[in-house]
Amino acid sequence: MGDQDSRCDGDSSARCVRSANREEDSLSAVQGVTPTPTPTPLSQPSLSLRPPIALDHRPALLSRAGIGRVTRELARALAARDDVDLHLFGHSLAPARVPFATPANARLHRLPIPGRSLPWLARIGISAERLAGNSPVFHWTDFIQPPVGNAKTVLTVHDLAFVRDPSWHGDAATTLRERTANAIARADVVVVPSRTTAADVREFAPTADVRHIPFGVDHVPPAPPSSSFSRSDYAICIGTIEPRKNHRTLLAAWRLLPEPRPHLLVIGGVGWECDAVVRELEAAERDGIATWWRDCDDDRAFAALHHASLCVYPSLWEGFGLPPLEAMHCGVPVVAHDTPAVVEHCRDAAVITDATKPATLASAIHRALTDREPLRRAGRERVRDLTWQRCAAAHAELYRELAATGAAQ
Repeated sequence: MGDQDSRCDGDSSARCVRSANREEDSLSAVQGVTPTPTPTPLSQPSLSLRPPIALDHRPALLSRAGIGRVTRELARALAARDDVDLHLFGHSLAPARVPFATPANARLHRLPIPGRSLPWLARIGISAERLAGNSPVFHWTDFIQPPVGNAKTVLTVHDLAFVRDPSWHGDAATTLRERTANAIARADVVVVPSRTTAADVREFAPTADVRHIPFGVDHVPPAPPSSSFSRSDYAICIGTIEPRKNHRTLLAAWRLLPEPRPHLLVIGGVGWECDAVVRELEAAERDGIATWWRDCDDDRAFAALHHASLCVYPSLWEGFGLPPLEAMHCGVPVVAHDTPAVVEHCRDAAVITDATKPATLASAIHRALTDREPLRRAGRERVRDLTWQRCAAAHAELYRELAATGAAQ
């Protein structure tokens, strides 16, 4: 994620950076950020056992959606290791929207530098790695990448949904496709969270060096004594309101369920191409069959998830699929659409169904509600090995490989 402020471009970019440097100490005092030194020439990478690694941390600070959560948890897990010197690239004019305590073993670099000025700064020699500890390896974590100079680059591709079906992203699909193609071409290694996405990337960019590293799901905190939702019997659906998440079919299926049916709690911010879905969600709220939390922090969402009777995930395409796996970690039964990445990770520990048909989805939901205990046990067992410690270890090994390659050149 990158901000789109254009107040600093051309010669004014240099003035903006000089001004930011002068104000750095006071800005850091307000935000609780360790001051970032004025960039110095990038040193030759060494074969150090603790190489400096820069991670684009902006999604962690600016988004509650899946990419933001993944970035936050990867940063925490990497910072807990003793073989990575972690630098977090947080430069942006946008204020932080998600509370995040910088881990003790990581350093957050955050100045009010507009995203649109980063290409200009790179052209004059101040590229992203110089703004994040002069790191020899830079990890791009989102669909908008800050320009990197001589550093080796890792790119996480979460999914290629905009290639699979451009209508899911509307007018933005072409831009996302072009931007991702360019980023893959520039990246030394592409990391993907599922074998499904690995196959998609290899088809999309046959020459890419693709590595499969699953995300963790053990970031979900222990269950609180009570739910953050007032109802005692409810099902939950978590995901941004956008066409791919398939909320319209879910709402239609919910109306087909026999009484007494659980209440439906939908958690997700307004996304794109979703005016009709928003109207239907508001109608479901008026009819008393659903509640929609448009803006919800992690603590509240996880408290509600822990106490839900069921998690329904009708998404039509995923690169990994965090919410159903988070639900399994909590011991909550899952009903999900038959889409490859979700099947890859959930397997027979969830009720997999055709969620494009309301009647079929309603039948699967009813079946899961009447036989929940086997699904609870199977789900917990299924996600036991999906830990952030394992994810960070695989990333650290990759970073060391790239740092050593850079040092040898």
